[in-house]
Amino acid sequence: MKYKISVHILCISVIAILVNTGCNSTKYLKEDEYLLRSNSVKLKSDKYVDHKGELTDNLSGVVAQKPNSYFLLPGFTYKLWLYNLRHDKYQQDTLNFQIESGTVEKPVIYDSSSTSRSQQYMESYLFQQGYFYAEVSDTTKFKKQKVYVEYQVNTGINYLIDKVDMTEIDDSTIAKFVRRRFYETNLRTGKAYSASLVEKERSRIVNMIRGEGYYYFSNENVAFVLDTMNKGYMKEKESAVETVAGFVSRKEDERRTLDIAIKITDNGNPKSFKRYGINNITIYPDFKDKGDLTDDNMMEKTVPGADKVVFRYHDYYIKEKVIYNHLFLSPETYFALEAHDKTITELNQLGVFSGVRIIFTEDSTRTGETGWMNCLVLMSPADKWNWGTNWEVSNGTTYTLGTGLTASVRNTNVAKGANLFTLSANGGLESQFDTSSGAFKIITNTLGLNASIELPKFLFPISRKRYSISNTPRTELAGGATRLERLNYFTLFNLSTRFTYKWLETKEKSWEVTPAFINNISLPPSKISAEFQQRLDTNDFLKNSYRETFIEGENISWTFDNSQDAKWYDDFSYIKLSFEEAGGVVAGVNSITKNLDNKFSQYVKFDFDLRHFIRQRHTTTALRFYGGVGIPYNKTQSPTLPYLKQYFVGGAYSMRGWRIRSLGPGGYVDTNSNPNLIDRTGDMKLELNGEYRFDIFKAFGGALLFNGAVFADAGNIWLFYPSADYDDGHFQFNKLYNHMAVNSGFGIRVDVAEIFLLRVDCGIPLKQPGTKEYPDKGIYSGWIVDRIAPFDGKWRGQNMIWSIAIGYPF
Repeated sequence: MKYKISVHILCISVIAILVNTGCNSTKYLKEDEYLLRSNSVKLKSDKYVDHKGELTDNLSGVVAQKPNSYFLLPGFTYKLWLYNLRHDKYQQDTLNFQIESGTVEKPVIYDSSSTSRSQQYMESYLFQQGYFYAEVSDTTKFKKQKVYVEYQVNTGINYLIDKVDMTEIDDSTIAKFVRRRFYETNLRTGKAYSASLVEKERSRIVNMIRGEGYYYFSNENVAFVLDTMNKGYMKEKESAVETVAGFVSRKEDERRTLDIAIKITDNGNPKSFKRYGINNITIYPDFKDKGDLTDDNMMEKTVPGADKVVFRYHDYYIKEKVIYNHLFLSPETYFALEAHDKTITELNQLGVFSGVRIIFTEDSTRTGETGWMNCLVLMSPADKWNWGTNWEVSNGTTYTLGTGLTASVRNTNVAKGANLFTLSANGGLESQFDTSSGAFKIITNTLGLNASIELPKFLFPISRKRYSISNTPRTELAGGATRLERLNYFTLFNLSTRFTYKWLETKEKSWEVTPAFINNISLPPSKISAEFQQRLDTNDFLKNSYRETFIEGENISWTFDNSQDAKWYDDFSYIKLSFEEAGGVVAGVNSITKNLDNKFSQYVKFDFDLRHFIRQRHTTTALRFYGGVGIPYNKTQSPTLPYLKQYFVGGAYSMRGWRIRSLGPGGYVDTNSNPNLIDRTGDMKLELNGEYRFDIFKAFGGALLFNGAVFADAGNIWLFYPSADYDDGHFQFNKLYNHMAVNSGFGIRVDVAEIFLLRVDCGIPLKQPGTKEYPDKGIYSGWIVDRIAPFDGKWRGQNMIWSIAIGYPF
């Protein structure tokens, strides 16, 4: 009865709030005023409309008058509700901060003229998209001082590009450049015409011509002439009816086409058709203000072999060679826009400047057909030292509260070479509430210290002549130490070091190659409890996982990420592929020296991480597929991966219906009354994640953005080889479905001024892996949806897994 009463009370409370909000929304309106409740857009066309959902969304965005914001449900206009709570105050204080910041909203009073403007905006937008004969009408419904507006949009047929003409280019040299690189054009035959596509082509042509030395060439020099005549069935927009003969003569599936002529003129500015070269380059590494340009007291220095490149500075801030190696502009060469942009990008990526500007001034001392310019590179130094923190809080079925903190400090200009030094320390605790003592008891603690230095070049043995700075080469040297203590069980120490090359293949593709890394894992016998030692003696998998191990190997990874230039409406993807090998070199050395007593690991690992993001105006659908497998290839020596290289799932960034390292392997079921004994790890991992993210509301003028999410995760870990200690724990394709765990959940995210994102997620298990069940111990397998009991406190405590973290899970 208590359960039913709680459900009834909750439902009645929600309904009461919604009804009260709806009734209250028109409370202070005058008799002849109507509250704009909703706008809707309905598309109709005799032909197929490309990207119908996106087009509808964009048309909704150009509506002149929009209704009040709502939370989750359209009826809950919470900002208007808050406004009406203090209506009299806000009426007197129209500049109140709550109104100005958007925390509350005045009622949106329907304005009939805005409907007419919206129709014009929609028709104009559709015209820009190639729907030259679109028609928009509206239906307005009035109900109890509320207005519902529906826009009916007849798009008609959009035009496709047929031919592109390049005969109207006034300069023969520029015409040669345009024709030579016409294969890069955006105006492809058969592609749907849009004004944005033409603007994209204009930008391509301008950037290309400026890249050939035409410094003053701009958008004003490029025009496009559209020709829709002589297409056989062109009709006047004013004509509402076509003749029967004209209708019959047209093929039912035919699309209208247009020709585009590219027209390039000097637009009254002869300089736009003149090529310019670079004369002198003057660089200011620690620029303060324009007084530096005429300050005779500044120090000057040149780089050997580049007399026309002069450095002027107040203090010796950074080595000249570092800047010179990231300079893509050269004296006695034509101005190139790509080199200009690349120089700014590369200098900014050094991390030692807060801003980089490049200014060109004409040089009147040199005359001729080619113009000449002097170049000023102005750089403002950034703070040399900076720091950051990352904090995470979580809970789970086997611990009450877990938290982790990482603090780091960075020096961005070590030895005046733009070398980045990073020192970070991290610590974490997992605690459990002891009902007998009424206090929290720490069960796990982790401490770590890491240091790295990253240089803006490749170190030995790669010669400077064998790579280009345009690939943004980096070399990283790193080392660290970690201490993991599981109280009353064991303490593990790990020392690590690595040597890594990093570079960009393109803006979207990058590589990391680590020719050598080392991990030395130790578990001192004095730090292993008698209880845990007994478990090791009877479990070969644990014994091989938690043993002293020396790991030496190499790895390589390739990453694709096209999110950098993606606009809010663009989908984007992320792909990472990795390969790692360990033990091959050491095994060869040990076969000769016999010094390691086989205390080293041999394995190969393959990993992939595929992500895709589908974005709309107020929502994002995020998808991820992750997989990895580690194969110990010396099964006699060690049939498992070392502990630090094993896979796990659960926690704030993985299977969110389980705590970190508490799931798997495979269909294995642990009936031990104390599940805190060991972490669940494996040699293989598969995981699928889907998350639907949506806007909720903004506060304080957008400084705080509240977003929601619903998500689902599916996955598990497995052993590569069968183990007598973990029944049903190894990977078997025919048992993949049975072994997969599934959870769903919801979350709230708070974006603080786009500086950091605080995330709170709640995951709920829906399917337990395996087929074995022990009801007396509360262990079930398969789908457990029928056991969900959100109003049962015991069920919530065991199955609603809360996690707090910074940033998105993926």
